[in-house]
Amino acid sequence: MAQPIKKKLQSLDDLFGGNKEPEEYSDTEKRQIKIELLVPFEKHPFKLYYGKRFDDMVRSIKDYGILQPLIVRPYKADNSKFEILAGHNRWNAARDIGMLEVPIIIMEGLTDEEAMLIVTETNLMQRSFADLLHSERALVLARHHEALKCQGKRLDLINEVKMLLSEEENGDSITSRPVGEKINSDDETGREYDLSGRTVSRYLRIDSLSEELKRFIDSEEISIRAGVELSYLSEDNQIYLVDILNNNKYKVDIKTAVRLRELQKLNKLTESVMESVLAGTYDKPVKAHSIFSGIKVKSNILKKYFNEKQTAKEVEEIIDKALEKYYEGK
Repeated sequence: MAQPIKKKLQSLDDLFGGNKEPEEYSDTEKRQIKIELLVPFEKHPFKLYYGKRFDDMVRSIKDYGILQPLIVRPYKADNSKFEILAGHNRWNAARDIGMLEVPIIIMEGLTDEEAMLIVTETNLMQRSFADLLHSERALVLARHHEALKCQGKRLDLINEVKMLLSEEENGDSITSRPVGEKINSDDETGREYDLSGRTVSRYLRIDSLSEELKRFIDSEEISIRAGVELSYLSEDNQIYLVDILNNNKYKVDIKTAVRLRELQKLNKLTESVMESVLAGTYDKPVKAHSIFSGIKVKSNILKKYFNEKQTAKEVEEIIDKALEKYYEGK
């Protein structure tokens, strides 16, 4: 087994001339491991390769092997196993081929938040931002934004992962992005991903939507802008909304989403009010139904009491007198 590789990482302050002392962030170890000792990340948020893209990866691994190790951490539920942080697609392809062992890099001492940060950052290194679903983009941007707010330590973690991956030859298409200046803002996150600060802000709101509503965003049944407004709804109101949408064919445009948010702010948003807003009937006057509209006398009744020689005026006069007698007797 390879000896553990311990690295002392520099913070951004050190890299850009600050005075902070370098700190040891985590231990890493490279080794081969039996494939059955690996488990997928418990809350892996990204869609895996399928179809041609997966077949191409299988073919590449058959020809060249796995050139880039998987990044893993010790598995909390079973200390004999390891949880995959980066390399789920390579692991799937290796299992498809029937490989017994795969190369890994073990990272120790990670919090769950740091593990998720590695999952999101490495996924974006291996695929284009445009390839991600809207909810996946929102997750990546939210985690990177959190890393910027934490500054040094978490940005050091991103930098460490990039260095580890760059040390290995790699058969996947990986785009490495430079770590930016020490600035905590939506604009800085946007620069990392070539997005405007406003777009980043919108995606950060999308990340706070319920998982069910994110699916409506991913399918583009609800627009990003409407989703931003819906993200301000309470958890219960988001549940109500999903239930209504799943059982009806209502559409949620930006105007409707803004109305729902406003009604919640006024403490007027109940489930029934929400449905009336979606149906387009909220606050619209109800038209009074008049008994005089649409009443017709059936032809068999007319023939029973009148003949065809009588004029319409004569018929009206007879009906009027008959009704007068009827109500006099009441």
